[in-house]
Amino acid sequence: MKLTGGSLALAVLALGSSLGGVHALFPDEAGRIDWYRAQIGVAKKMQAHTHNDTAYIYSITQRNAVAALRADDGQIAWRQVLSEPVGTLLARDDRVLTLSSSSSDAHVHVWDAGSGALAWGFSQAAGGGARTATFVRDSDDVIAVLGDELVRVAPGSNTPAWSLALNGTAAYKRIVVHGKSVFAIGNVASTRQAKQQLHVVEVDTASGAVKTQYSTAEGVSLGGGSLVVLESREYGAYLVWRESDNIVWHIHRLGMTSPMWEIYHAKMVEVALMPPDMLTSTIAELDTDPGLNDATPRFTLTYTRDGTQKTVVVEMYRTGDKLEMRKIASFTDSAAVAAGAQRTVAAVRTSADGVAWRVRGGAKHSGDAVYESSTYGGVTHAALVFVGSAPRIVVQTRGGLLAALAGDSREPVWTRDESLAHAADMALLALPPPASSAEHAAKETDPSVQPSAAIRFVLRWVATAQALVESVTSGFGIGSGGHGGEHAAAPTEGDHFGFRRLAVFGSTTGVVAAVGSQDGAHAWAHYLKTRVERVFITRGSQALSSAAPIVVAVGRTRNATVVTALDALTGKVVSRDTLPFAYTRVFELPASDPVSGQRLLGFAVAEPTPRLAVWPATVEAVRALGAANVPLYFELGDGAGSTAVQGFRAEIGDDVAEPWLAAQPAWTFDLPAGETLISTSRYEDGAFHTALQGRVLGDRSVLYKYINPHVGALATQRSAGGIGVYLIDRVSGRLLHAAEHAGALVSTGHPFLATLSENRVIYQFWQPGAPAGYVTAVVELFESDQPDTRDERTEVSSLDLRLPSVVATAFVAPEAATALGTTRTGSSITTRDVLFALASGKLLALPDAMLDPRRPMHAPTKDEQAEGLVAYSAPLPLDPRRVLSHSHAVAGIAHVRSAPTHLESTSLVAAFGLDVFFTRTSPSGTFDQLSPSFSKANLVITSLALVAGCLLGAPMVRRKLTNRAWA
Repeated sequence: MKLTGGSLALAVLALGSSLGGVHALFPDEAGRIDWYRAQIGVAKKMQAHTHNDTAYIYSITQRNAVAALRADDGQIAWRQVLSEPVGTLLARDDRVLTLSSSSSDAHVHVWDAGSGALAWGFSQAAGGGARTATFVRDSDDVIAVLGDELVRVAPGSNTPAWSLALNGTAAYKRIVVHGKSVFAIGNVASTRQAKQQLHVVEVDTASGAVKTQYSTAEGVSLGGGSLVVLESREYGAYLVWRESDNIVWHIHRLGMTSPMWEIYHAKMVEVALMPPDMLTSTIAELDTDPGLNDATPRFTLTYTRDGTQKTVVVEMYRTGDKLEMRKIASFTDSAAVAAGAQRTVAAVRTSADGVAWRVRGGAKHSGDAVYESSTYGGVTHAALVFVGSAPRIVVQTRGGLLAALAGDSREPVWTRDESLAHAADMALLALPPPASSAEHAAKETDPSVQPSAAIRFVLRWVATAQALVESVTSGFGIGSGGHGGEHAAAPTEGDHFGFRRLAVFGSTTGVVAAVGSQDGAHAWAHYLKTRVERVFITRGSQALSSAAPIVVAVGRTRNATVVTALDALTGKVVSRDTLPFAYTRVFELPASDPVSGQRLLGFAVAEPTPRLAVWPATVEAVRALGAANVPLYFELGDGAGSTAVQGFRAEIGDDVAEPWLAAQPAWTFDLPAGETLISTSRYEDGAFHTALQGRVLGDRSVLYKYINPHVGALATQRSAGGIGVYLIDRVSGRLLHAAEHAGALVSTGHPFLATLSENRVIYQFWQPGAPAGYVTAVVELFESDQPDTRDERTEVSSLDLRLPSVVATAFVAPEAATALGTTRTGSSITTRDVLFALASGKLLALPDAMLDPRRPMHAPTKDEQAEGLVAYSAPLPLDPRRVLSHSHAVAGIAHVRSAPTHLESTSLVAAFGLDVFFTRTSPSGTFDQLSPSFSKANLVITSLALVAGCLLGAPMVRRKLTNRAWA
């Protein structure tokens, strides 16, 4: 055997092909198939506090989280997620006090400042909710306003030490504890006889007995911008206010009614202040933590002159018995001002290209940080904390960015993107497949050039060689790896499997942000200033195409709809349209815009007349929709509280003059008397696709599935108790199936959840009683209850579809779910998993067969075993091996989404709400991938050994053949 140069080259080429051409999951991808980001949400209030020599930023957020962030690196030290809104935050010594309330109960929680463990708590019924709370000085007790009661609560006690019924006409929103008295301060609304004013109740701290009560500060209110409460441990507690038509401050010492107040002129603090400036000025509290500056409390005076806003920090002090005030700092055009220890104050000013910050009091510090307000909006809150001796300012923006500013660096010390904690929708962008540098160079030189077959062949082998080098180096552990994290480079190019994508989130804070699906790396963000409700990929990525992919964010103002198109790879705004209507629903239409190539969007509009508005809002787009010749149906009246759902057909006339279609009523579905709509569910994009038109039974007969993309599920609340579930055809309005669940309860704490997949509807609800539990109902639709019977028509319409045969059953869920979903694959060949986002933070994936409504109540027969059916068991298992989130507790999951990859076995799964979690799953196993234990290193060594053996054995073979020829 002669090993020629050509055969050797062929062997090496085959080796490269076998290595570079195999796309599978390997051990070096461990830890990269999923990522998790814990979040806290946008802060409503922040407080800096140092505990055990560690500086923390404590915050309560719009997502009902109580959290402590380490000021040095921004990482979450601890977090508690509550089920109700939190309204009070106060850190003192080694404790953190929060006050939260639901519609009927109020809750006092005291947390350990270092660990976040609950030190103690107290709850009681409070119809008016929880209003305010504070610590009793030199004590662990808490005094709080719960509903219309003032209570003092001691640690570990189930009953208040004392309680006092307050005046029901006042809304008490502030408590001040000074000496042996506690002052409850409330707003009294104006009447025909009297202006609004404050009501003050002075109570003995120890006994709860009323010492005195009176009204003061006529014409102002707490939180109105004209009044502050100042607390000084040494001098007492004061109210400072300015009446609307006055230029002087009134100063009242709490508990003193004679005289009721003193007069003080603000010009003594700010000499430049003129009477017109004073009439429009505002004052605000700065030292909301009385323990921060016990002796000389501070507040801010803000006024505007000649278009310039100026903020003056005022400090109150006493000289003997005389009350004095002085200016300690002033700032221009400040977005937020924060107080710190050591009599320091800080101010932050934002502009389009940066953030300027200043610290005054003691040593002066200042700096500028690069920041584009177009990415996350302007600053709303700030907190000043000292890390060592250096000040650090933590700012919160409108869009959700949390950033720490310090030192001379123009980059923030750390940042946290909390906009994803408010995500309302997400779309996955498939990135263009990887291409060689030669292909990119050719395209950049002349975008119209398409490489010839020979060039493409060479380029493929170049890419194969590159993949070979990458495969070998990664197999031997050469190079870097691991998680990219929030600040790693985001992908701009896809991979062979379709795993690497951009996840584009739209949030209610007004931010559209993109992150990498493989590692959560930040790609871009843009602040749109309007609440974003939906995001769509209207133009996808194409290999070697100069046309950028487009993502569209849909939001709304009071009477308008805002549609913003952005470059999906960079976040740059392409267009922004404000449409003069309020929509009820938006969805993709079956046509593309002839000008931009984007998928058209349809907006269902109810007022002033029902119609279907089209975006892009052009006549050409409507004509393109008409050319598609697809009937268009939509529904109105499908919101919560409705008693009837009405379907409409959009009609395209011959003469198109407006970017919308008139709609004619097609059907009306009236709910039974005493029922109101609570939820509407539809198929998500592609969820109804299936590769199997029927189910093969054990005797090889087939039950054909009822596949109808227009099926919708309506859930109703019955006035007599219980819920109703109706499956309807959304084109014809026909009722396909109805179910009643007597005694079922749906509420904020027990929502109704549903998901539709192929011919199956799965929904969950709370069933009180004995035993109580969460019921998961499964409804499966077939064309007939008789095997091998199906609708043989080649063309069918929802207008004349036959009613389905229904098989239904119910299971008991392991715990409460917050969202439901199903996995999706490219060809829908792989069996699906049903995804349960559990309230405990687990993402559970149960196989489709486990929720099969045809599971027999008896031991399965041979035919049923052949079909894969197992005996019915009501409880669904919480199998740890099927928890996709592993050890992560993904808090507050509100949405579960799945998308296919290029591998039929594998789906991408995203769960987001408060936290964000991404992973990949293979419900039927990785049948189209190499085993994770497959060793690339061994394959390389073996292949190289074979090549070396061929090279060493070739001379011996030639010698043997020569000797044989001469024999």
